[in-house]
Amino acid sequence: MSGLFENLSQASETAPGFINRIVSANPINNELAFGDAALRHWELLGKELQQDIDAFNDHAGSVSFDEPGPMKYRIRNPDSGLEVRIDAEIGSHIVRYEFARMNDNSAGAPEGGILSMRMGRSGVEFYSADRPLTAQEARSLLLDPVLNSARL
Repeated sequence: MSGLFENLSQASETAPGFINRIVSANPINNELAFGDAALRHWELLGKELQQDIDAFNDHAGSVSFDEPGPMKYRIRNPDSGLEVRIDAEIGSHIVRYEFARMNDNSAGAPEGGILSMRMGRSGVEFYSADRPLTAQEARSLLLDPVLNSARL
């Protein structure tokens, strides 16, 4: 038994990340690490959505971005008549989004959905239908229906 611990000790001295990989086998530590990374990914999504909306509004748009509560974003466009409500459930590893009509400028609202959050090669990534989405693809999925001012 002591040989195993000696080997682990030697391995940790020669391979700095080795002990972290052993600790990460603990599901509690994994969940805490995932939760922290998912929260950072969620916050980055919010900043990038805000930047996209600011750029859109620079060209005479009137789209609003709000954070009505913790882990919630809402984006509204009176010109398209649509809003999207985006809610993160970090503990469940999902982000729910739902489109809603806000006025008569829209004939209807597209169906919403769920993005899952999973560990990927570069940290937490959004997935739709088991396909990883880039940050640009995720924002496009959420923003395109709202920013499109053409009637459905």
